[in-house]
Amino acid sequence: MNVKPTALRCAILAWFSCGVVWAQSTEQQPVDANQNAGAQNASAVQKTDQEAQEQTDQPMSLADAARLARANKGNSAKPVKTYDDDNFVRSTPIRKKNVSDAPESASNGNASAETQGKVVLLDFWASWCGPCRMALPKVKQLQAIYSSPDFMVISVSEDDDEAAWRAFVSNHQMTWTQKFDGDSSMMRQYQVEGLPTYILLGRDGKEVQRYVGEDPEQSIVERIGPELKRTLEAKEAASK
Repeated sequence: MNVKPTALRCAILAWFSCGVVWAQSTEQQPVDANQNAGAQNASAVQKTDQEAQEQTDQPMSLADAARLARANKGNSAKPVKTYDDDNFVRSTPIRKKNVSDAPESASNGNASAETQGKVVLLDFWASWCGPCRMALPKVKQLQAIYSSPDFMVISVSEDDDEAAWRAFVSNHQMTWTQKFDGDSSMMRQYQVEGLPTYILLGRDGKEVQRYVGEDPEQSIVERIGPELKRTLEAKEAASK
């Protein structure tokens, strides 16, 4: 009679213990799942950061660099070039070896047979003179515009090397009257101190106007043209 109650009590205790164990295992499963999900998310974030760092460390491609350069160029203002005495040499000092320090008196009507009765523009220059070389196209233009029996351009070279002067004249088709001032006599006669220097002489051989150096704002055609035209027209006015 005592055996059955004891067996029943053991069965009840066993059933109760199984229920407790099953409940504990059920409660732990969501926690473990949450922990796994958190670990996976942390791993993904770490991987993303690592990939971003690797991309940052990689050198920029040529295409990306070109696009970046174009963008920067478009946003930046273009520099404006200005001319002043610091970056534009208007006149080159004479540096010939055989120049005398004592200038002679300027011409006062001692016209040669070649220039007698003509308006003359003396162009003092040298092949080593940068502003002179820059002005050469405009000298050609001036000579072509005003070419006539009443006007002539005489280019007076202050080069030291006559062979270099002749080669330069030939290579640049300087077909008007050319003189090589090897002894600097004409330079001293007209008291020229810098190159280029342009001296406009009237029909009587006297100096009408002098133009020293180059002006970046105005070519010699614009600078000399008006006075040259008035000088040429003076004969016509006198003859009427």
